[in-house]
Amino acid sequence: MVGLLLALALQAPVAVDPGQHAPPARPDAQGLLPINVDFFSMAAETGGDFYFWAPGEFAGSHLQLPLDGEEVVLAYGRFDAPRRRVDIPVEAGVRELTVFAGAQRKDRAVLVRPDGAVVADGAGDARLQTFRHMTLATVRNPVAGTWRLEFDGAGMYSISAHVRPGEADDAPSVGRFAFVEMRGRPGHEGWFPLERLPRAGETVECEVEVDGYATGVQVATVTEDGRPLGVLPMDARDDERREYSGRCVVPSVPFRVVVTGRDAHGQTFRRIERGLRSAAPR
Repeated sequence: MVGLLLALALQAPVAVDPGQHAPPARPDAQGLLPINVDFFSMAAETGGDFYFWAPGEFAGSHLQLPLDGEEVVLAYGRFDAPRRRVDIPVEAGVRELTVFAGAQRKDRAVLVRPDGAVVADGAGDARLQTFRHMTLATVRNPVAGTWRLEFDGAGMYSISAHVRPGEADDAPSVGRFAFVEMRGRPGHEGWFPLERLPRAGETVECEVEVDGYATGVQVATVTEDGRPLGVLPMDARDDERREYSGRCVVPSVPFRVVVTGRDAHGQTFRRIERGLRSAAPR
């Protein structure tokens, strides 16, 4: 949320002293909207949406932000090809799906349903808010399955997908991932969060809690732009399969932790942590 608000404030009209005039933010020869890279990096580190406002667009945008949900996809980077395709797993019972795609140059942003149909504005269950450099799609009671974002453009981009999970007692819920160590008085030892920053390449004990019904739970890491880094070998610590633990190798590049599994209906769920993690140098 902090990253979203700061990014939003950056791209909104800027107050200036009397007699001064803010320079217009004109796209360059490639159609790339100038942005403040420091604020983009802050949004990437905190998991906020970076809003790519064209000059004068915000004032008449009538932007409606959907209710916040749980993170399924977070990706920030620079297009290394004209298109990014992002799969978005949605489990059963989800009440709302929100997908944001913004870039310095947006050529095409399309959200595709699991059956292959394109989400169109005016559909009974969907609302699209489309701007020159951004698209924000909100779908109520989305069907379970793998949705897909097809995003064409250039320059820096920000992509996110959030869900408002169902209210069923067995709906999967992922707790905080942590690197841990054994501490405590003799006879009263236990696992506690690591009190230091783990080093790149170090093998550290780690744990995560998954509530609700979940099978096939897998924990992995991804880069800042959402690309896979590796799987963290973790097993259930108790018979109820709520706490998962293992020995994890700390990535050498900034990363996020992703938890996937299947819900009580056999549908895939996915959660990604909001904050970007960085290891201490070796």
